[in-house]
Amino acid sequence: MKTVFLLAIISTTMEMVVCLICARQLGRLRHETGDNSRWLLALGSLASGLMAGFALVANIAAGTGAAKPLTMLPPWMGLIYMTLHIIMVLYPITVVRSDWLTPLRYFFLFLPPAVFTFAFLFFIGRWTQLDTTADIIANVKKADVLLRLASQAIMIPYCFILFMLPYSYRKSSANFWWIVNYSFGLTVICVVHIILVLTNIPYLMVLLPLFAAMFYYLSMDFELGDRLRPGKTTEKIPEVPEVTPQEVEEKPAQSLSPEFGLWSRITNFMEKEEIWRDPDLSLVSMARRCGTNVTYLNRIIRQETNSGFKEMIISRRVASVADQLRNDPECDIQEAFFNAGFRSRTTAWRNFKDVMGVTPSEFRQSLG
Repeated sequence: MKTVFLLAIISTTMEMVVCLICARQLGRLRHETGDNSRWLLALGSLASGLMAGFALVANIAAGTGAAKPLTMLPPWMGLIYMTLHIIMVLYPITVVRSDWLTPLRYFFLFLPPAVFTFAFLFFIGRWTQLDTTADIIANVKKADVLLRLASQAIMIPYCFILFMLPYSYRKSSANFWWIVNYSFGLTVICVVHIILVLTNIPYLMVLLPLFAAMFYYLSMDFELGDRLRPGKTTEKIPEVPEVTPQEVEEKPAQSLSPEFGLWSRITNFMEKEEIWRDPDLSLVSMARRCGTNVTYLNRIIRQETNSGFKEMIISRRVASVADQLRNDPECDIQEAFFNAGFRSRTTAWRNFKDVMGVTPSEFRQSLG
């Protein structure tokens, strides 16, 4: 147990340091995006760092005998975690649909903590003491215990709120798989936290701070290093029928020859509908749109272009960025990347240099 205690101290210290550094960096650059995304992420990171510091002091005090370990399902701490959890959800909402967060929706998102706070006031001084999981089971029918359990369970639906938003890649500065990954990370932290407050398993006290530190670091890295944002542009983007990743199951080949007229359909999608602007486009989803399967689609692309699907899409996107720079050398490069279907600044920059042989900045300078 002493080893686990020391590991918990180390991991909690790491969470505190990482979260506070992330909060500082995000707060310092919070005005660059023109929205509240960095401010919200900085607020969540700061709150996590301060809570880690509180837990660190409590653990050290408990380990030296200066204080008793925290009881299970601490009511007010549960409210703090619930509020922090909601803040962690607000950040990706601004990334996916910044226009979705109206004052009314803010009100409903924060309504549960307000309701639970009001309900908790009735039990001040009358909380049931819970020291073990057996105590929770034995007292599960008591109103205050049910209320504390409900305050933990209410956090789970928030993990999936991103999937309920009307997703449109034209308005989102992240692709669909970023939504999946962020929701997965948030769910892992939420589930581990709930199991910890219900069981007090020592090893979870080590894992939870590490998960939180990694989660905030990766979120900051995406926000400061990789995220491309939609800007105000006069370029008319064609209305491409959007196919979400949930709809990418393969369709059987059409009757007659599966390759009959396939290249003309591909050309139509590429030239007229400009399907390559969709950041979620994949070989499977394009095969579905063309009414064929990936085998035939990949074969015809290689026959006609001497390259693969990925190379074909990248070349179209890079050509679009180059055209935007030629037409308007003063245009925002990141905005040009976004309009072309890129959602990662690093990937866009690398792909442009691989195709054109120069960076976007060097390409723009050559136009002068």
